Amino acid sequence: MLVKDIMIKSELTLKQDDYALKAWDIIISAKLPGVPITDQYEQVVGIVSQDEIIQAGPHALSGVISVQSIMCSDVMVLKENTPISDSWTMPNNVFPVVDDKGRTTGVLDRSDVGRALFREASRMFQKIDTIMDAAHNGIVAVDENGIVTMFNQAAEKITRRGKSEAMGRHLSEVIVPQGLLDVLREGLYQSHLKFTVEFSSGTHTYLTNRTPIVENGKVVGAIGVFQDISEFEFISEELNSVKQLNKELETIIESSYDGILITDYSGKIIRANRANERITGIPRDALQDMTIQDLVDKQVYTNSVVESVIDKGEVVTVSEQTADNNDLLITGSPVINQQGEIVRVVINIRDMTDLNNLKNQLEESLALSERYHGELTQLRSRFLDQDGVVVKSAIMKTVMDVALRLGQVDSSVLLLGESGVGKEVVAKTIHRHSKRREGPFITVNCGAIPENLLESELFGYDKGAFTGANKEGKPGMFELADNGTLFLDEVGDLPLSFQVKLLRAIQEKEITRVGGIKPRSINVRFIAATNKRLKELVEQGKFREDLYFRLNVVPIRVPSLKERRDDIIPLVYFFKKQFEEVYGLEKDFSSKTYQALQNYPWPGNVREIKNVVERLLVTTPGKIIDIAEIPSDITPQPQSDYSEVTVNGIIPLRRAQIQLERQLIGSAIKQLGSTYKAAKALHVDQSTIVRKINRIKQEGYEI
Repeated sequence: MLVKDIMIKSELTLKQDDYALKAWDIIISAKLPGVPITDQYEQVVGIVSQDEIIQAGPHALSGVISVQSIMCSDVMVLKENTPISDSWTMPNNVFPVVDDKGRTTGVLDRSDVGRALFREASRMFQKIDTIMDAAHNGIVAVDENGIVTMFNQAAEKITRRGKSEAMGRHLSEVIVPQGLLDVLREGLYQSHLKFTVEFSSGTHTYLTNRTPIVENGKVVGAIGVFQDISEFEFISEELNSVKQLNKELETIIESSYDGILITDYSGKIIRANRANERITGIPRDALQDMTIQDLVDKQVYTNSVVESVIDKGEVVTVSEQTADNNDLLITGSPVINQQGEIVRVVINIRDMTDLNNLKNQLEESLALSERYHGELTQLRSRFLDQDGVVVKSAIMKTVMDVALRLGQVDSSVLLLGESGVGKEVVAKTIHRHSKRREGPFITVNCGAIPENLLESELFGYDKGAFTGANKEGKPGMFELADNGTLFLDEVGDLPLSFQVKLLRAIQEKEITRVGGIKPRSINVRFIAATNKRLKELVEQGKFREDLYFRLNVVPIRVPSLKERRDDIIPLVYFFKKQFEEVYGLEKDFSSKTYQALQNYPWPGNVREIKNVVERLLVTTPGKIIDIAEIPSDITPQPQSDYSEVTVNGIIPLRRAQIQLERQLIGSAIKQLGSTYKAAKALHVDQSTIVRKINRIKQEGYEI
């Protein structure tokens, strides 16, 4: 910026013998900071400002004091084309300004120079902030005390810290890596350093350059530029070393792995970094005389991002593919001056080719994984079908999938669930698909063995252990299950006195027979089951906590039939086929029978289904088992259509009709459970039942 851009234009001058009062009048009327004083040859020999007149005192305005006696003769005369920064270092506060011919053309106030320089510095800082926020790399700078003075948007994203949380704080309070503090202490440049940071979402790897900021030979700060490279398998090319350590803007641009172009409003390229040359293949020296439109004409880019930024007045991001099939992500950011005008456009260019290749490879791997998963699911289903296990519901498929996986390990398993849900079936599935499949599967019903016989039944006894004992002794269930699986059903019914002995046998893998003195090693996998809430029994002191934790290594909850209704009909069909083979029968269920069985809650779970199916097959005389054959406790039957209606007194006909409908509809819904079934039993449409219920309620009655 030049002196003529900010000076106050004025050709007014005074001679040395003019009075100071005249100078004062000119200063006040023309609103000038001072008046140049010229000699007889019109050459500037001094200047009179308000300061000289005020310092001269009141008598200076008496009309008898000349300007020569109070003017500042040691004055620096500025030319119009002099940079304003030159005037800032001069001692005067007001300067006369002349043109190339030496004619006075104005005056320059030192305060105007300060304001102009401040505006220029503000524009420079604004440009730096825009460039930093356009970069995909994180940028952090600290002063000589380690206080954060610079923090761009990429740094916010990478560190998960807002700019307001970082600025003004010590570096140690903002980010984990403290390398910038080492740069402050040692004053040494650190290039292409890799470091990792642990986040809750996983470990991230970063590449960083750290540079000291030096003024007058003293380290006054440090700046770090870092990039998240976790998503890349490798870096195509290392960042170029920073050449000018004392120029912060140049350091930021040249440290960027992305290509950066800076253009003016018309799209003329002002600056380009080395990374841009790597991406486009065009030397950056050649770019200095080109515009973005020239690159579009050369088919380097498809469209001019500068035009998009100018049209929209905001950041614009586009994706393009080069002639070499490289995928580019291009972001253009406007630089706006204090008047709201776009004066520069900063363009960031990232080569996404490697990342997209990795993405394609990942998608192919995921597709392959899904195919393998589907094949594995089909294989597991065939295994279950071979075992005669009926599993159709999603929740039960999950349970059996876990059971199949547990077959590959020897961990203790605790099966939880209501009585009759099929816990033993799950236990046998684990055993059949384990390495112990060739060994025995021994079931022990802990609730069915008397307390005084538990130890001898489970651990066995030696000869002569007690009166009536087998003379040769007897092996217990633990020994019989050696190299196999021991299924402890209803384990919650075990007495406390025996629980400690069971715990020791499980922990030590050895037992001692009743009446024996020599421990016997056992190789047994334990699967326990219960329909009780063991945790509550532990809290009540009815079950040992240490035994609970020993059994509860891998808990599996087997859902009741209420939670897996999709299994009801397949189970009915499975048991029907099973009993048909056993009894030599061949029967079928009607659709209404299947529907009734599907709607029943089955409190006895799978065991109850099995019993009901067997009962229906052996007690029904015909080939088709109709709904009428189902026990009333499963599906109550409506009253006969020919039941008589008894009238005990005389009441209005309308009231009698409402009472009759209320009793009939209420009884049908209570017995059958829904308006749909009630309508079917009463031989009317469901909408008729709903309409009559609403009318009955309007009359003040309840169904």
